[in-house]
Amino acid sequence: MMPCRPYPRWQRRHEAILRLMMEKPHLMRSQIASATGYSRWQVSRIMNAPDFRARYRELRAVIDRQLASRYVEGLSPARER
Repeated sequence: MMPCRPYPRWQRRHEAILRLMMEKPHLMRSQIASATGYSRWQVSRIMNAPDFRARYRELRAVIDRQLASRYVEGLSPARER
């Protein structure tokens, strides 16, 4: 049985992976790896790290709130001038 390796802690260069995930959510891990210079294994480890997942959830929540706000604004009747 192989010992469990600790997940990588958040690093600034992980931002590139997070940015790609937000900009192009359809990309596969192998494509993210190619775009960032990481191996597929490294991308998988980074994406599953607790620090990364927490940052992803935070950013996703901000984006979701912004989208919901824009949607609600679009439903409001137009103001008259």
